[in-house]
Amino acid sequence: MRNSILHKERKKAISFVVLNICAIASYFLLAIISKKAFAWESPAITLWPASGLANALAVSYGWNVFPGLVIGNLLGTSFDPQTGFSFQAFMLPVAFAAGAQAALIRWILIRHNILDDSLTRFSKLLTFLLWIGPLGNWPAATTFLLYNLTHADNSVLLSQVFTSSFFWWSGDSLGSLIIFPLLILLLPLNRPIWEDRKIYLLSPLLVLIAVLVSAALIERALLERIQITPALLAPLQDLRLLSNSAWTLLALGMLGLILQISGKSLEQEGLITRSRLAADAAGAVIHEIGQPLIRLRLRLERIVASLEENTDEPLGNSSSCSELKSQAEQSLNELNSVVLNTRSIQDLTLAGIRDSSSADLKDAIATSATQLRQELDRLDQDLNISISNQLPNVSAGQIQLQAAIRNLLSNASKAAGENGVIRVSVSYSSNYVYCEIEDSGIGFNPLNMPDGKKRFKSHSNGMGLGLMIVQRVVDDNGGRIHFTNSEELRGAKVKIWLKPS
Repeated sequence: MRNSILHKERKKAISFVVLNICAIASYFLLAIISKKAFAWESPAITLWPASGLANALAVSYGWNVFPGLVIGNLLGTSFDPQTGFSFQAFMLPVAFAAGAQAALIRWILIRHNILDDSLTRFSKLLTFLLWIGPLGNWPAATTFLLYNLTHADNSVLLSQVFTSSFFWWSGDSLGSLIIFPLLILLLPLNRPIWEDRKIYLLSPLLVLIAVLVSAALIERALLERIQITPALLAPLQDLRLLSNSAWTLLALGMLGLILQISGKSLEQEGLITRSRLAADAAGAVIHEIGQPLIRLRLRLERIVASLEENTDEPLGNSSSCSELKSQAEQSLNELNSVVLNTRSIQDLTLAGIRDSSSADLKDAIATSATQLRQELDRLDQDLNISISNQLPNVSAGQIQLQAAIRNLLSNASKAAGENGVIRVSVSYSSNYVYCEIEDSGIGFNPLNMPDGKKRFKSHSNGMGLGLMIVQRVVDDNGGRIHFTNSEELRGAKVKIWLKPS
């Protein structure tokens, strides 16, 4: 036990060191590129993508990456591509301010629950854009300004100090606006909605970055063609301030439009999925319930007619006895199938009923396990449930949540078979309730992995609605579901992320 704890602590320490080394290296690299590409006739830089990197790393990894951000900023600020390293007194407080700047943006986005929002409402979208842009990226520039105001001698013009501080602030803001959303898509944020919107955001964001970077490079190329005189330098710097403000406004508008379109597309996809679910359910009722009932009726009519024909002949001597028995067994099997599929239709209905504003996942698991206990005991299955303490309620109705969990446990029980193992684990992290259900069955076919958006039949008697029912509940919550195979139990594994209420 002690060795296991030491191994985990060592692994955690190694991960911490590697994470911060990567943060330092990536920040330093972006700083060098920015100074080489976007600086002109002064240390002022119109575009500082490293701020977006710092903000994204802080949002994804929290305080663990803070040392790397501070050191990376210190090294990146002090290095000049022409002269090498040159440390100045203001750089250390600015480095700490840059780390605090990233922490501030993380705190605001989490506090207002913006990272889990679809960003289709204007108020939420505007809050997101402003805080990853102008409102959130002021601490480093303000620290630079205050330091120079308190330590500057008479030879330093106040206008130069304010101009440099404004460039610092606008460069951080613009760099964060164009880099932060892209990195949030690529880094392991554990926010399902960003994973879902990746297909809608990735290409437009890359185009936006290419346009703004190209504009900054063209601006510098044009400025280098001008014969610079002392009289021209100040007006040109003012022109750069104006153009930088224009590019920031353009980035705010374009990024807002891109996020709006992606959010609407996600909502539209959800509506299409629900429509498909309703259509599949209607088709399933006809195919899996209506047709078996018709066959059952015809078979029973034949049995009754055969019995009427043999009223005078002992049934034991009748040659049709075995046929009657076979038809009766088929009728019984189809009747069982109809009952099972009727329950699926019932669960499908319950999945759309939000009877309460919040639901207790622990209670839903316990209730579902009790309902399936007879079947679990019949198959001699081992159900292991592990739930962390202080688990918040999730945003769902209790009835619909129980319908989803019951279907997941029922699917796992059918897949595991006799003497099988079913494992359920629930935890809370990154503002999500995380539930994982795995079994010791044969698992999903890697070439035909379910997605919850259409019927998926794993056995002949089912309607294939189980996973769609779960998907409907998860979509209503705003969470995410992922299907894979268990490495340990070798069966299927279903992971769901649910928003707390």
